[in-house]
Amino acid sequence: MGMFSVAVLLLSSAQAQKPPTIDPTYGMKLPKLKAVTTKRAKDADWIWTATTSDEEVAYFRHALQVSKIPKAAKLSVTADNFFNAYVNGQEVSSSHYDANDNLVWAKVRTVDITSLLKPGENEITVKAINAGGSAGMILRLELDGKPVLLSDGTWKVTNNAPAEGWLGNAFDDSKWENATIEATAGEGVWGGQLSGWPVPLSSAAAYLAHLKLPPISVSDATLPRAWKPATEAITFQRPSGTVKPWTVVIDFGKELSGRVALLAAKPIPVKLGTGESDFEAIEKPWTSADLILDPKPKYSVYTALRYAALTFPADLAEASVKVSMDHLYYPVQYRGSFDCSDPLFTKVWYTGVYTSHLCMQEDIWDAPKRDRARWMGDLHVSGEVINNAFLDKFLMEQTMDRLRDEAQGHRPETELPAGHVNGIPGYSCAWIAGVADFYRHTGDTVWLKKQHQRLITMLEFLKTELNSDGAFANNHKQWPFVDWAPLFNEQTPQALAATHLFLVKATKEAVFLFKELGDSENTTKYQELADALTKTAQSQLVDGDGTFGGRRQENAMAIYSGVATPTQVKTIYEKVLDPKSPAWDYVVSPYYGNYVLDAITQSGHMLDAMKYVRTFWGGMLAEGATSWWEGYDLGWPKDNFHANLQADNGTGYFVSLCHGWSAGPTNWLTERVLGVKSTGGGFRTCTIQPNLGDLKWASGTIPTPHGPIKLRVEKVASEYSVKVTVPSGVEASVGSETLTAGSHVIKIPAQTDAQ
Repeated sequence: MGMFSVAVLLLSSAQAQKPPTIDPTYGMKLPKLKAVTTKRAKDADWIWTATTSDEEVAYFRHALQVSKIPKAAKLSVTADNFFNAYVNGQEVSSSHYDANDNLVWAKVRTVDITSLLKPGENEITVKAINAGGSAGMILRLELDGKPVLLSDGTWKVTNNAPAEGWLGNAFDDSKWENATIEATAGEGVWGGQLSGWPVPLSSAAAYLAHLKLPPISVSDATLPRAWKPATEAITFQRPSGTVKPWTVVIDFGKELSGRVALLAAKPIPVKLGTGESDFEAIEKPWTSADLILDPKPKYSVYTALRYAALTFPADLAEASVKVSMDHLYYPVQYRGSFDCSDPLFTKVWYTGVYTSHLCMQEDIWDAPKRDRARWMGDLHVSGEVINNAFLDKFLMEQTMDRLRDEAQGHRPETELPAGHVNGIPGYSCAWIAGVADFYRHTGDTVWLKKQHQRLITMLEFLKTELNSDGAFANNHKQWPFVDWAPLFNEQTPQALAATHLFLVKATKEAVFLFKELGDSENTTKYQELADALTKTAQSQLVDGDGTFGGRRQENAMAIYSGVATPTQVKTIYEKVLDPKSPAWDYVVSPYYGNYVLDAITQSGHMLDAMKYVRTFWGGMLAEGATSWWEGYDLGWPKDNFHANLQADNGTGYFVSLCHGWSAGPTNWLTERVLGVKSTGGGFRTCTIQPNLGDLKWASGTIPTPHGPIKLRVEKVASEYSVKVTVPSGVEASVGSETLTAGSHVIKIPAQTDAQ
């Protein structure tokens, strides 16, 4: 067993706080938000075709004029996901799929091409492959240390397989399009993750802050792991009898986002691996690097992690290393809160908030480990958490704007978008619903007006997906993703039905927004569409037993969208949503659990909803979760849980242990248990309809642009005693009363479960 000696750590006052959250930034003074347009020296851009699709191949060309052959010509290139690079028709570098490396794209290949250059015109060409998700190619060519060619919008690109000879300078590429700039080096979804880029990158967006954190414990890699307390300075000793490289594991105590920093007084070779679980860090690190430590800090790649595995050479008997975490976070103030008589629910609320906060990076990502990308379905859940906890406008607006811009595909805003948001019809619906959620919280009319035309064209594009009977048919053959569950992530009747029902919800939300915009013509037009879609759903999607199918997903959306009638809601609960139903034998991800949880509550069965949260999300906590996981099921193996998680049509360590789409219970606790929901822009009007279920009391703070709503609800016999402070500018409906500015105490009948 290795021996560890640790230095004494003196916590700062900010770190010494014991807030009701594990967020290390809770209660810290907010740094000033830096300008988004921070000036940097010109660098290469990530470029691609005007639209992005999975399994797409892009071909890039650019001429290079050389007056004289340089002493050194260094070409640096990579692509998300893979590439082949050529100079004057000769392949000089490439990358390929590696089952043991999830970040092939992040490793820049730099080659000397001096011998291949010739005086006059040269041709630099790249073939790049996008395996899925975000796509981009980035290239930098330096002659004698000076950049002479950077990937940018002047490059020519096509996604059609070109004719023979496309690698040479005699090829005519005049009909190819100019490349589309996705982001500048060090920015966008790729951020500062590039390893080996020839010039320093910003490690993240200028508006992110840094917090240095020490490890909390350390162990060797043998089982069972004997964890010992740790601080920043650690002396590791080789386990006795070890004749091969030896590994130690560092635990930072919680899911974090950023970089591991290592330094040593004298040179020490080490292999650094990171992971969200200790098994991942040891067995299949998400990021890895071979480093020679010295007094200058060496860093891991910017990612999400909890653990770092350090592997030392067999002939090294002892290593004294300083280890810390450079935690990158988006500065926000906790403006919302929640507490109740069940500490588990309080922990669930704050875990959802912390999960969403970790996803607030350069944009609001689905996850800080994978995919580190804007996904609107994820944002529909995590965005509402952000609304309820932080009421942040900047990152929410930026992310939703960028998602909509990508769907538009550089077409004029008066034209239909080039495709769906994220290429998923249901995510176009989520974008509309997300705009409505955000506006109800913030009342940002200026921003909403900018979405006016975008709402119209997106709705019109969604209409083109309907068949002659008025049902969603996915005519554009984009990905009809609903959930990571059998039958719901491909072209199936179940996926089409769930998407149709989400379209009803989105259309209703658009009607609300058009009313707020004073657009009576489109209010009427799209109300008629919502009514027609509802009628179609009732005539074509209802089974003979009165449900909308046999699975929880489409039935939950039938209730969430308001399509299901009261009688159908009762039937859906009895046949599908009742935990005793066979439908519970099928997987529902934590993402769609958001809608299932809401539907159970709307069906009048709050006690079942509470049991669902306690067992499902509480099950993750029982397995050690510090943020919500991308995929989870109570029946999956618990031994090395991370290796057995499922998502994205696969199983294994790649599944994220911090995914914003899993944070739905936070919104449920605020909006269904406390019962506070905005009904007008910026909480101009709201309803307060608490439902404590089996709780004795619950309290919380809900941020509004006018100040916080403060609420405490106590159950006394068959009544709720509601103590509420309403800020000026907010009108709250509680029971039969309408409350305005001031503090109020009223009694209302307690909610009871349906029989």
